[in-house]
Amino acid sequence: MEWNKVSLLGLGLLGGSLGKSLIAGNHAKTVAGFVRRNERIHEALHAGVAHEASMNLEEVVRDADLVVLCTPVLKMLPVTEAMQSYLKPGALVTDVGSVKGPLVQLLEPLVAKANATYIGSHPMAGSEQQGLAHARSDLFQGATCVVTPTQNSPGKAIEKIQHLWRQVEGIPELMDAKEHDIRVARCSHLPHVTATMLADWILAPEHGDQQAKLCSTGFKDTTRVASGSPEMWCDILASNKIALLNSLDSFEEQCQKVRKWIHEEDDAALYHWLKEGKSKRDSWLKTFNKRRLNQDVK
Repeated sequence: MEWNKVSLLGLGLLGGSLGKSLIAGNHAKTVAGFVRRNERIHEALHAGVAHEASMNLEEVVRDADLVVLCTPVLKMLPVTEAMQSYLKPGALVTDVGSVKGPLVQLLEPLVAKANATYIGSHPMAGSEQQGLAHARSDLFQGATCVVTPTQNSPGKAIEKIQHLWRQVEGIPELMDAKEHDIRVARCSHLPHVTATMLADWILAPEHGDQQAKLCSTGFKDTTRVASGSPEMWCDILASNKIALLNSLDSFEEQCQKVRKWIHEEDDAALYHWLKEGKSKRDSWLKTFNKRRLNQDVK
């Protein structure tokens, strides 16, 4: 299936990469990008992330078969309100937001008023590198792309959104929006919080210059995601408050367990925990790499 017109509202890392991939695969006759600054128009066209780009929202959304919200999470509602009247009947709307519950609750009825359909998406394919300059056509290759339909979602619309992510070599995964938010709080949002905590505390000025000199590859790998956009991550953490707080509570309990084992010199418990953690990560990494390899072969 080829899209007639795909509108990308936001051309950062995810929006730009989606545009590049759709264009590279000839999956859309027209990819239109909405930008906030005039100089971004030339950048978008030069980077090959869109066939056309504009600061005029109506111009970008008009006649689109598919509109993808690629803005920060907290800006998706006002952008949808602004473009609602420009949607053509029957259009599909999705997004790339890291939180799904609040978006589904707010955007599904809003888009329905325009006789269009909203179904949430979340491609698990981000990076600490942000912005159009880092967009690449293979970003979604082998990535799990969560799709969060509701009981109101037409079957054909669900299939089309799944097809979108297959077109860019992602692997669509249907999931309840609330369940998604609980799971990403554990595997994405909590790790970002802990990486930032480590970077902020370990590199605190009171620890001196020699502390930084001792930080090497382990520290670099453990704290990589802390280099992500503070604006974007502030939005994400605020939007997934309850699930994140629950994950933080569970994480604190785990920290207390480990502290107890170390304090009581319970080497057997400590060894078992380290062994289990290694085994689980090694197994996950094997599956993760196999999934990516399978997409490369295709």
